[in-house]
Amino acid sequence: MEIVAKSEEIKVVLIRVNDVSDMLFPFFTSYKFSIDVSIQIYGFFLEEEMIAVSAVIPDDDLNNGIFYTYGSPIIYVFEVREDKRGLGYGKKCAELLLEKVLEDDTVILSCNPFVAGFWEKLGFVLKFIDQSLYMHRMMFEKKEKKETEK
Repeated sequence: MEIVAKSEEIKVVLIRVNDVSDMLFPFFTSYKFSIDVSIQIYGFFLEEEMIAVSAVIPDDDLNNGIFYTYGSPIIYVFEVREDKRGLGYGKKCAELLLEKVLEDDTVILSCNPFVAGFWEKLGFVLKFIDQSLYMHRMMFEKKEKKETEK
């Protein structure tokens, strides 16, 4: 397993889909059937314990045109373990994902709109929402970028 980023307490590791516990990450598990080789899976570890997981569709040649990314990576799944929620780990993991792994000013989330507030607290503004099909897609852009363009 390759470490792709880390902070003082959390490390981000590129993992395989089967490295994710079905019992600890039920939301992620419900999407396993649709995760193919072009989707990158990141595990977030506190010491040796996985506390969060994210599946990301990269905006590059890895997805071979299978997914339309609108020029930005898509966070397809982001889940914090239930027993670790409300402790600030979700914010720390999302910041690592956004700032050290993706390093992009714009991201697309494939999720329910009720999580928009979480991403807005991380410094993003909602730019676009598509409520078609079975899953909502929301495009977020960093606030600093929008302010410097004015």
